[in-house]
Amino acid sequence: MVQHHPRGMVRELAEKKMIPAESLEELVGRAVRERRGKTGMTQVRLAELSGMTQAAVSRLEHGKCMPTFPLLERISTAFGSVLLVAVEPGRGVRVTFAEGDAV
Repeated sequence: MVQHHPRGMVRELAEKKMIPAESLEELVGRAVRERRGKTGMTQVRLAELSGMTQAAVSRLEHGKCMPTFPLLERISTAFGSVLLVAVEPGRGVRVTFAEGDAV
C-alpha cells in the first residue's frame, strides 16, 4: 500500500477538483501578503498597526496559522480596506481586500 503525505493528498484531490488547492489559512495569508505588497507596507509596519509581532505576520502570510475575526478586523483597519471572504457553492472560498474602500 502506498502512503501519501497529507499535503500531497491535498494537491492530488485539488487537481481532481474535489477540494480547493489552498487551505483557508493559505488563502488568508496570500490575501494579506498581496495587499501588503500593493500598499508598500512592511511586515513590521503591519505588525505595529495590528498589534502583532513581525514573526506573527510572517506566519500568517505563509499560511501557518488561522487568524481570529478580531485580528482580521485589526488587519483590515491597518490597510484601511474591507476584507471580503466569500464562500461560493462549487467554487470554494475567496479571500480578498476591496480596492479603494476605506474602513
